[in-house]
Amino acid sequence: MSWKVSDNLWSWEIDCTCGCGLGETHGALHPALIDGFEYIRAQIGKPLSINSGFRCYKKNKSVDGSPTSQHLWGRALDIRLPEGVDAEYLAQLAEGFEAFKNGGIGKYNTFLHVDVRPNGPARWDLRT
Repeated sequence: MSWKVSDNLWSWEIDCTCGCGLGETHGALHPALIDGFEYIRAQIGKPLSINSGFRCYKKNKSVDGSPTSQHLWGRALDIRLPEGVDAEYLAQLAEGFEAFKNGGIGKYNTFLHVDVRPNGPARWDLRT
């Protein structure tokens, strides 16, 4: 069953993609993460897609995720870069949201990672 998490985000977009049910059966994303997603969406003025929200330990390992990945606790999203938008610009927008400024922002070739980690801030750039 799918439900609307916020104005522009559905539960099926954030559930673990391995089919384990994480996300669907284990609570919700951190509220600041949802607010931050909506903030970026409003700033960019176009739809955004999620590559990864919740991840179970097995899925996280299969994608070579960090053993302390914020995805494991519903505190991270990987936002696919919209056509014509680069990671640098999306990261600048994310820096404008307090919870991301104090959390994690990671730039990749095809997506931007944002999180609301309690031990931030953290920044990285893995673009090639």
